[in-house]
Amino acid sequence: MGKISEHVIRVVNSASLAGWYKTVMGMQVTEDASAKTWTAFYPGEGVKLVFQEVASKGTTYQSNRDSCYWKIGVTVNDVDLAREKIMAAGTQVSVPNQFLDVGYLCHLADPNGFTIELLQHTFKQNFVKPIPDASLALGQTAVIGQITTRSQDIEASLGLYRDSLGMKLLSIQDISDYGFCLYFLAFTAENPPDQDLTSTKNREWLWQRPYTTLEIQCRPGQKCVPMDKEGEGVDHITMEVEDYANIMTKLKADQSNSSFPDPDGVQLKLKSASR
Repeated sequence: MGKISEHVIRVVNSASLAGWYKTVMGMQVTEDASAKTWTAFYPGEGVKLVFQEVASKGTTYQSNRDSCYWKIGVTVNDVDLAREKIMAAGTQVSVPNQFLDVGYLCHLADPNGFTIELLQHTFKQNFVKPIPDASLALGQTAVIGQITTRSQDIEASLGLYRDSLGMKLLSIQDISDYGFCLYFLAFTAENPPDQDLTSTKNREWLWQRPYTTLEIQCRPGQKCVPMDKEGEGVDHITMEVEDYANIMTKLKADQSNSSFPDPDGVQLKLKSASR
């Protein structure tokens, strides 16, 4: 089975940023001194964040609504508790709200400006407060549940991720009131509870998955600026795929570095899935 394995980000002061993810977000961190990288992750099946050190004289990261990249999402049982813990550690977090029939959520930025969404396993009206775990930074376990990108042409995106790479489309969420639609894909054998992928019944189930999904926001007429290749920013997303050689041949991708952009400029790197 394939998986989204690494989310690689170029940053200044990678050690300091990794320390923030450990102290504030409760992730485990490791250093690879030879590669000049730090890795942050939650135990389990979710993606690992890899911070690559870049020169301080380069451009600093600024979130941009026109970028093909948006955010990561961290899923938890209790968003209010996670927000309380993060704010107590000195980081500002927006006020949570039940966003339509999508989810109970809020947002923050890490010290280098990368956006994080906190997303609750259940809708606000279905919430049952769990017993906090004082040994954990967020008072509870967490998963990097989403990496969110943007697309101008969802059919081209689905052609790559679903049809070529073998990801499964799990949910389609039409947010027409705000002018966009969300598509969620994952490397999984699981099926959502309702075969109708637009059903709201699938959403709380989706927020409780133990693995990372790819969330694609498609907004008609949306401009998508490809990822920068220098300075601070997202470098690439690593995906492990089955039938690696045939996929690379089919995509006519450069097998010397296994890296190529998706139709909107999101840089991907493929590896053969371990068995």
